Amino acid sequence: MRRGNPWLLGMLLSGTALSLVAGVAAAQTTAPSAVPPSTAAPANTTDANTLNDIIVTANRRAERIQDVPTAITAVSTDTLHEQNISTPQDLPGKIPSLMVTSNGTTRNAETVVIRGQGQSYLAPVGVVNYFAEVPLIQGAIISNQGGPGTFFDLESLQVLRGPQGTLFGKNTTGGALLLGPAKPTDKFEGYFQAQVGNYNDREYEGVINVPVDDKLAVRLSFRKVDRDGYTKDVGPQAFGYGYVLTPNGPSNGFAGKDYDDRHYDTVRLGVNWTPTERVENYLVAYYTQSHDNGTGLSISDANTGANLSNLAGNLFYRQPTDPLYGSNDPTIAQGILARQRALGPRETALNTNEFDDLKVWSLTDILKVDLTDTLLFRNIFGYQRMKQGYAWDLDGSILPLTAQNPTLVVAGTPGSFGQVGQGTNITNLSQLSVEPQIQGKFLADKLNTVVGLFYSDVQPEGLQALGSFNFGEPGMVLYSVKTQSKAVYAQSDLDLGAYVGALDGLKLTAGVRETWDSYDGRRYASSYFNIPEAQASKTAAATTWTVGLDYRLAANTIVYGKVTRGYKAGGFNMVGVQQDGLTYAPEHVTNYEVGTKTDFSVADIPVRLNATLYDMEDDGIQRNSADNAFNGFQNASGLDQGARIFNAGASTVRGVELELSVRPAKGLELSGSYAYMDAHYNNFHIDIPPDPLVTMKDTCSGPLAVPSPYLPGAKAVSANLSCIPFPFAPRHQFNLNARYQYDLGRSLGSLVGTANFSWVDQQFASSISTPAGEPGATLAPYGLLNLSLEWQDLLNRPLDLRLFVTNATDKVYRISNSNLTDTAFGSSASIYGEPRMYGLSLRYRFGD
Repeated sequence: MRRGNPWLLGMLLSGTALSLVAGVAAAQTTAPSAVPPSTAAPANTTDANTLNDIIVTANRRAERIQDVPTAITAVSTDTLHEQNISTPQDLPGKIPSLMVTSNGTTRNAETVVIRGQGQSYLAPVGVVNYFAEVPLIQGAIISNQGGPGTFFDLESLQVLRGPQGTLFGKNTTGGALLLGPAKPTDKFEGYFQAQVGNYNDREYEGVINVPVDDKLAVRLSFRKVDRDGYTKDVGPQAFGYGYVLTPNGPSNGFAGKDYDDRHYDTVRLGVNWTPTERVENYLVAYYTQSHDNGTGLSISDANTGANLSNLAGNLFYRQPTDPLYGSNDPTIAQGILARQRALGPRETALNTNEFDDLKVWSLTDILKVDLTDTLLFRNIFGYQRMKQGYAWDLDGSILPLTAQNPTLVVAGTPGSFGQVGQGTNITNLSQLSVEPQIQGKFLADKLNTVVGLFYSDVQPEGLQALGSFNFGEPGMVLYSVKTQSKAVYAQSDLDLGAYVGALDGLKLTAGVRETWDSYDGRRYASSYFNIPEAQASKTAAATTWTVGLDYRLAANTIVYGKVTRGYKAGGFNMVGVQQDGLTYAPEHVTNYEVGTKTDFSVADIPVRLNATLYDMEDDGIQRNSADNAFNGFQNASGLDQGARIFNAGASTVRGVELELSVRPAKGLELSGSYAYMDAHYNNFHIDIPPDPLVTMKDTCSGPLAVPSPYLPGAKAVSANLSCIPFPFAPRHQFNLNARYQYDLGRSLGSLVGTANFSWVDQQFASSISTPAGEPGATLAPYGLLNLSLEWQDLLNRPLDLRLFVTNATDKVYRISNSNLTDTAFGSSASIYGEPRMYGLSLRYRFGD
């Protein structure tokens, strides 16, 4: 395994070793640590006159959530269990300003968007998911981070909103999801849970925690999920055809196959070793494997103009003797669309034998050494591997229009990309990260400081290729992209009362980070005739920072204001078909935020109200679209078909976020949140290259004529898109929660009932189209109701019996659109949210 810049890695690892020696030497004294542990579980309070204190790590140290001057929501492991939150897709509507989408790709992509900042296809994510403080590895093509199974056996889930430009491992423009696995404890305890439900749902989960002695504890957990899909393939026969065209030739289709199923296994091991009172080492490793039948896409729109959808229908489903054969007559494509609409969203027919196969394993080691009573050294080491292969039918129909799949190296491929017949993966990557830091407390704990380094190296570990089946022709893109990120950062918060007594409670926070990002990408595409082989590399530097003030007005009330600068790296586009589309630039965002956090009582009823107002100014936000380049009819479509990542001009996102909790009576807690978001572009223009099929583009300045490549001297034209809606930025979101716990008495146990209703406003799914140009990109608003009832300590035994239902009203709603109607493809496909799910689980607890 080769790694670039070994001097930095050596320096970091050497620093770890030297600090460990220093820590062991310092451990000869017995003074306890002056710095709290890095993570802690939420403290669940049952007193009717108090609300729960949740411990968070937004500043890389443990603090009460109400003391942290930033927009953060924490969800306890009990809430995750009671609200049936097991994947990121269960979060929209429950966290202010947060959406999760497939971003026009596969359901498993699970792209997190916060305050309109997310991910463009093929680009880095704008919201990074962390597991045990290590950023999760990202897929090479779709934006899945890590694998399934990270949402169980957690201490808490923390969602940080706004750019994280200083303290966290990777720069982000939107925020961060912090998944903190439950650490081993000094108690022998555990549980085993079994769950059954509709769609043949069978899930098993277990945890065992064993303290070996007073210095060593081990925690082993596992989760196994098997559930049938809720979208069925009805075969081409349901559309009036006896066959479909696949990369392997004509086929009878895939009638009877179910999509949107779940099948995965994950196992996790945690080892916590405390050789002395000043040294602690936490090792956590997990392995996850997943295999399912892919995404149940269904064609949802098709235009009637000259495009590949209509041409594909005529070429592959009309007889050569028909006078319309080879034309762009829309009869067949429109007929397929009409039949799909009649079938509804839970039935489809594809010409691709879809699947998704994923393997991820991870090793994280967190070393903590108390150097002195006021200085703490921490080193966070992570190594991850991801292998993924999938087949994906982008057009969601029997049309042989556009699909992705694994492939073999074909003849004509340069030898540096592998040998003919060699197998590939769509993702085959490793990620190494190291983050040493020093934390200190000074001036009687009125000054807190964190200084650290960060290094990340992502490398291909084998051949990676994307097979395509576009317009009935197989193709292949082999790619190798190496990325590195190096950073140094420092942040401090100072209570000014350390110098002026009258200013006690007024705290100044300031931080700065210098980041150096680099990438080296190359690709070979057998199906690209204009630029079959390409290479690009670049190194860029960015300075990000944060500065803020917060003031404690009363014992339980703080107000704050801050300005934060964030950044997201540029990169190499392995499926670019235009010379200027092979790379894309970084994006930068400045966030202005004010807020308050307060606990108070009304007639002895405890109330918690947190409010945030923000204004985010973005420069160069990354947006994507399908991209086609005329190749002189060197293939059947006459196009090199790929994608492009644009950097938009300036944009603004403003909003308000409110979170409220009330405990009006013993056992009853009511809570909710509301988010308002106004997102718009200030300046967004893109160049539209000559296109042999698209003749007109709807823009904010009216219809724009797209030049034909057949005309001499045809050049790209500029399109004004400044008025289009921001993607995945609903104007309104809210959720309402009720939880009631009732003691049955007489050693019968207790009942816990929960109800959650979340509502998401209308949102737009396209990056470079107007609503008129891409009508299917407007996703309708929807509301979801989830209910559960749990009998805890069943008949005074360590058993918990739970009944649950999600999407209780069986709401049908779309979560994604492929946005190809406005391009040469001429059609789009949709992904729908889960139908009503219900089931029963039984948990047996043992030990302390």
